[in-house]
Amino acid sequence: MGKMNNKIASLVYLLVMILSGCLGTKYLEQTRLGESALESNDNQKALEIAKGVIEGLPGKLKAEHGQVFVLAGNAAYSLEQFDKSIDYLEKARSLEYRDELMYRNLAGSYRFIDNLSREIGVLEEYLSHFNEGGHSGDMRERLFQTSLESENYDLALELWSVLDVEARTDAGNMEIFLLMNKELGNTETCDELAAGILDQEGENEVALNYLAEKHFWLAENSYLEQMKAYKENRTRKQYAILLKAFEDVNSNFKKAIGYYNRLYKINPDPVYADYLSRIYTRMDDEQKAEFYRKKADQK
Repeated sequence: MGKMNNKIASLVYLLVMILSGCLGTKYLEQTRLGESALESNDNQKALEIAKGVIEGLPGKLKAEHGQVFVLAGNAAYSLEQFDKSIDYLEKARSLEYRDELMYRNLAGSYRFIDNLSREIGVLEEYLSHFNEGGHSGDMRERLFQTSLESENYDLALELWSVLDVEARTDAGNMEIFLLMNKELGNTETCDELAAGILDQEGENEVALNYLAEKHFWLAENSYLEQMKAYKENRTRKQYAILLKAFEDVNSNFKKAIGYYNRLYKINPDPVYADYLSRIYTRMDDEQKAEFYRKKADQK
């Protein structure tokens, strides 16, 4: 439906230009021919036609000339000639010509060449003009995905609530939101996201790592705190408190062991081995602690 609407809008625009005398007949005929070639996936022909039209343009360009630059840019994008696509589509953009597919392909080109800041700029500009457009769902989702790398957490929190249900339940997007909320210290949200991810992907490394770290540090911090308190106040009452606290400490260490064992099977990373060695040391299992210590040293 979005593609059909874009085509109708393009034809209406061309008709207006014909009636107003702003565009020459040859320009219009060649542009239509190029668009027809693009729709037929004859991308090289579309690009050659567009290049020929561009060479014949007057020195002083107008906004309506943006259409042929978009044609060239879209054809170049389909041919995976991303640098050319950027050149043509940015020219159309500089002429203040606005087209949904232009923005989508321009953002895609910047993503391919790994220019995050320019990609974000294009995504934001698209949504400012086509907030309810045919590509708005995909563009909004991609803008959300860029927010972790750009550390734009406020924007991500804002976007998350308006993403499509399908996007919010996508494991990859949930991973991004989990890592972001971890940075923000939103433990409850992280717990919910980790559980949701593991419901879909039982061996998801991001979710398992979050839960493993969570339980390790709950145990480790409590252990250090209670040992410090007992050393400073060696009374029977304090010792009883220490023993009671160690019940939770051991429970969290055991949960962490379960998660780190799963992680180590998925990915035998020395970091995971190091955590296992530290846990087994705390639990006075020197044999297993030494086993994983050796694994951790194999970096």
